[in-house]
Amino acid sequence: MKKITYFLAIFMVTLVWVSCEKDDDKATLDLTETVAPVIGDLSHLILHEDHATDTLVILWSEADYGPLSLPDVTYRLYFMHADTVNIMLTETESTAYNITVNSLNNRLINLGFAPDVSADFQFMVSSFIAVEDNGTMLHSDPVTVSLAPFESEDPGEPDVSVLWVPGAYQGWSPATAPNVYSPTSNDIYNGYVHFPADVTSLDFKFTNQPDWNGTNYGDGGEGLLDTDPGASDLSVDEPGTYYMTVNTEALTWSPQVRNYALIGTFNDWSDDEPLTWDNEEMVFTVTLDFVAGDMFKWRANGAWDINYGANDPDDGTLVQGGADIEIPEAGNYTIILNLYALVPTYEIIKN
Repeated sequence: MKKITYFLAIFMVTLVWVSCEKDDDKATLDLTETVAPVIGDLSHLILHEDHATDTLVILWSEADYGPLSLPDVTYRLYFMHADTVNIMLTETESTAYNITVNSLNNRLINLGFAPDVSADFQFMVSSFIAVEDNGTMLHSDPVTVSLAPFESEDPGEPDVSVLWVPGAYQGWSPATAPNVYSPTSNDIYNGYVHFPADVTSLDFKFTNQPDWNGTNYGDGGEGLLDTDPGASDLSVDEPGTYYMTVNTEALTWSPQVRNYALIGTFNDWSDDEPLTWDNEEMVFTVTLDFVAGDMFKWRANGAWDINYGANDPDDGTLVQGGADIEIPEAGNYTIILNLYALVPTYEIIKN
């Protein structure tokens, strides 16, 4: 039975205040009666080589959905750094996450953080019942922890895993399809897929190999994946750029629209300059006249909550909320944005 039916049944028994949207008759939980999860004390998160095999436990309180408190509340633990990291560590029905000192340390080293240099990281927990778009998502306040990784004798190779995203938009060719990435091989993948405006179909699948001989992930219902070879194709609602989140353990996926544009001093930081999709190179470009000292960056969906600027130091990679990028001298330039990479990159070419 679908969760939404289950919620309505509970409503009839407990007289919970639930609103019903007339557009599609979906029930929506009144979140004013709920309490988000709270992350416990994290002062014990200390990285030291002498305790490399110790287990670090991150605990949080149960989300309170009032009379709708059910045993199938799902939690997602996020690990974030202002410049470079925003990854999901786990998706679980538990209220605890275990990781060894050595494993957490190696993740920081493999993500590029320098040994013996402290950096501030945030942990945040989200909770939901059934699927996210039932309107049941709650978020904890982030908790900041200062961590300094130690130099490991054997941090191992970066354990990045990938999925391929073949679809009608690129000829159903896994070998030439873009990837979504799991930076720590924890079954949780993120990445961009662009569906051009002139495509005749928005259908696609995820595959774990650059061919059709491995595991293929198709449509398992709203927000769900199905590994049956006969499963229907996945699809998005309309052409555009999507930031995909895929969990191959929980068999869930979600697409978030992120249509980027260029903005900067050249247009008084007031308008979004459209980008052109290069289907051959699989990058976005824009060609404009600039004056010396012009600054720019990219933002998504005409808002600033998602924006890309230069890394520090500027190495050609882009980070959320990064620095404005400067044009060194006047002229006509082509600005290139590459989202089809583990870390988005940019290039400036003077014409």
